[in-house]
Parts: sequence; structure tokens; C-alpha cells
Amino acid sequence: MKKSITITYASGDQATYIAYPPDFAKWEMANKKSITEFSGMYDLLFVAHSAMKREAGGKPTKSLEIWMESIVDIEVGTDSPKAISEEVSADS
Repeated sequence: MKKSITITYASGDQATYIAYPPDFAKWEMANKKSITEFSGMYDLLFVAHSAMKREAGGKPTKSLEIWMESIVDIEVGTDSPKAISEEVSADS
């Protein structure tokens, strides 16, 4: 499972982050919910922020709450559930 999320910042800059299973797992742990309950703006921003931090490779990043304040728009690409099927078959 992966999801592309394009963020538009107040500055006009845009960035696209790809949320992968580890980002969704972090969301599950932080919210004590199953991925089947994933919905809403906060959930999308949470996994986008997780992906941003992962892509930053250890460089300092803003906290989720501060980062969210700079966002004016969010666009979500299509889901890619095929990634899960490929991972499962690779483990078989």
C-alpha cells in the first residue's frame, strides 16, 4: 500500500510525499486504530508528515502541529493496493 500526497504550502511551494506501510503503521500506533479506520484530513496529514520525516533522512523537521499550520491545500493521489499484494507474494 502506498499513497502519494501533494502538499501546497502558504508560500506557494508544493511537495509530494509517498506514504508507505511504515507511515501507516506509525499512524496506527499513534492513534490506536486499525488502518480500516483511516479517514479524514488529520490522518492524511499525519502520514504525509511521517513520509516527509522519513525522506528528510534524519535532518531536522518541524513537528506535525507546526508543519500543519503552513499548509493551504492537500491533494491525494490514487491508492496503490497492489504494493501489498506484491509484498505478500514475496513473503510466500
